[in-house]
Amino acid sequence: MIVSKVEVRKGDILILHTGWHRYAQFGEEADEERYIRMHPGPHRDLVPWLLEKEIKIWGLDPVSTDHPMNLPIGRFLGKGQFGQCDRVRVKAEQIFGGAEEVDRLFPEEDYQITHNALFPHNCIHIENMGGEIAAPELQNQRLTIGCFPWKFKGGEAAFARTVAFVGEFGN
Repeated sequence: MIVSKVEVRKGDILILHTGWHRYAQFGEEADEERYIRMHPGPHRDLVPWLLEKEIKIWGLDPVSTDHPMNLPIGRFLGKGQFGQCDRVRVKAEQIFGGAEEVDRLFPEEDYQITHNALFPHNCIHIENMGGEIAAPELQNQRLTIGCFPWKFKGGEAAFARTVAFVGEFGN
């Protein structure tokens, strides 16, 4: 599906615009529950494809690169008092056609697959992208991308500003 929209060359930085940023806190249709618990996530086949394409950095606008059913919120986070994972599971079963289908689509070995399978290959990601990501001049284009993380001692993840440079400098 990606290559039907844009050429992806070996070693590219890949930014996927799903439109999900619109549900983020400052989005056009802000809905925190939907943004966090119901965001889209890639099929497991994306992992070997990213490695084959030698993608070292990729990003997208949902809160995570993994589907909620492959994250703590879909597996165990919030069991008991708040029941967040139970609500995520029920919604997934409604969408995907029952418990067996959810188990088939989201097997245990896919838990945090885009984190666990890609990081050891120095393939990192940028999650929760927003701002101007929907701008038409950024869609399906070759651009120069800069990512400027907040630096802190002993950190492994950070807030970052990601910028697309458009025009002569950007191509």
